[in-house]
Amino acid sequence: MTHYLKEYSRFNTIEEMDAAAEQHVMTHWDDLTKSERLVLDVIRRYSVKYGAAHLKHGTIEEAIGKSNITVRRAIRKLVNLGIIEKVHYIRPVMSGLGANIYIILPFDDQGKMNGRDDDEKPHEDEENEQFPADEAPLSKSLLKSKDLNYTSPTESPRLSTSLFSRMKDLLATTIGEIKLAREFYGIHRAISGRMLKYEIYKDDRHVFEDLAYRALMITVMATKKKAIRNLPGYYKGVLDKLVDETYFKDIFMLFDKPVEGFYCP
Repeated sequence: MTHYLKEYSRFNTIEEMDAAAEQHVMTHWDDLTKSERLVLDVIRRYSVKYGAAHLKHGTIEEAIGKSNITVRRAIRKLVNLGIIEKVHYIRPVMSGLGANIYIILPFDDQGKMNGRDDDEKPHEDEENEQFPADEAPLSKSLLKSKDLNYTSPTESPRLSTSLFSRMKDLLATTIGEIKLAREFYGIHRAISGRMLKYEIYKDDRHVFEDLAYRALMITVMATKKKAIRNLPGYYKGVLDKLVDETYFKDIFMLFDKPVEGFYCP
């Protein structure tokens, strides 16, 4: 059964969506405030599974630590700039507006949505707000990350062209050290490999790749603020934290069975 949010996606792959979001940010960097960029990142993070996000304002407020009016203003700005589209959503049972659906638009489509009526006819379906599939806000991730030692696997797995290339490109344009890309990629493979072997996570490969790239961005940003002796170790600490917050922070919401009912031999 196709998830209803997939009907709203404007991209064939999550990589295309990420690339468009990054291009929007780079193009409108001077037009966007820090809060507006954070709101876009929350929408992007919640969109990594189906290509669109079903979010309440309260969820975004909690994620970025800002007020309701700030979130509303940011969403309005993102819509006006043609970065996202907002679709009102009706809960059939309650016959009232629920969480909105937010769609990141392809970069070459920007401006086409500006004249669209923001209060278009709502779509009727059940409300189904997604769980996050990406990291916590940047500031929290940086503060909680630890500089840990890590030795990458000696075996060279077949590299994912898209993720590995993006890692090399990011390192080349920031710290100028692309040789570390293979080691960072090895860390990602080691961490994701432990979870992908379980049935519950088998379809989340793109989520782990997204987390791996975001962790690298956080690591690179951290080098601008302080000297880091062990970059791979720092990266592993950040990625571990992002995975934990993505999959285990709200674990109680994913199961009907109480925590006491789980048994791990």
